[in-house]
Amino acid sequence: MKATQPTRRHTVHPPLRSLFRTLRRVCQIFRDPARRVSLPTAPRLPVPLPSDTLNVILTRVDDARSQLIIALVAIHALAHEDLPSLLFDALDRARGRLRVRRVGRPDHHVHLDEVTPALATAWLRKRYRRWPRTTNPHLLVSRVSATDDTGPMLSTEVTRTVFERVGMPARKLRQDRIYDEARHTADPVHLMRLFGIGKSTAMKYVAAHSDERPDLITPCAPVAQADVPGGRRADAVPARVGPAAATERPTCSMTATP
Repeated sequence: MKATQPTRRHTVHPPLRSLFRTLRRVCQIFRDPARRVSLPTAPRLPVPLPSDTLNVILTRVDDARSQLIIALVAIHALAHEDLPSLLFDALDRARGRLRVRRVGRPDHHVHLDEVTPALATAWLRKRYRRWPRTTNPHLLVSRVSATDDTGPMLSTEVTRTVFERVGMPARKLRQDRIYDEARHTADPVHLMRLFGIGKSTAMKYVAAHSDERPDLITPCAPVAQADVPGGRRADAVPARVGPAAATERPTCSMTATP
């Protein structure tokens, strides 16, 4: 297994485990050598989109509902399955907030940018103009759901059609937004709070930019003992006597006093 290529290892590993398991079952061998063999799996890191992708995508749709759907995914990284369940009362345009309810998970509060509230206002005006008497409690409605007295959610086929028209899946747009935010921070907790994602997902996006961030902690350059007057090292800290010794913290001094 060590001599084979990584891709070849993952191809050969399952058949070998099945073979040795069968031989062990028919008593042809006494020990399964592949039982404790496990191969590491390289994590699949996201790949960013070009910076002008959002502007191009918004120009491909001309209706207010489609533009709002794209903004919620591409700017605020909402998942595709979150869109149909958004409630009308969950949108607070005065405070610029949107509450996303997720089954079995805590609610996610989205702080809207400057673009999304304007798109939401345009959609609400169109919604009221076309269906002024609708009682559907959801934010996004269609011709079918707006006239249904049971107040059903918007079909996922409607939202999927929006992304098919722009030629970009919702998963890719959401992935790019989180990827771009991870470029500016190394804190996975920030990503978890901003996008409502899990710990493992946040760590994956942070690891995708680990090689691009500079080291903010610059180590002190070593100073030769011969360069210090009196032969004392520059990084030496004199001993402190008394109560102050327990509270004061030693510091790294780059200059020595004669």
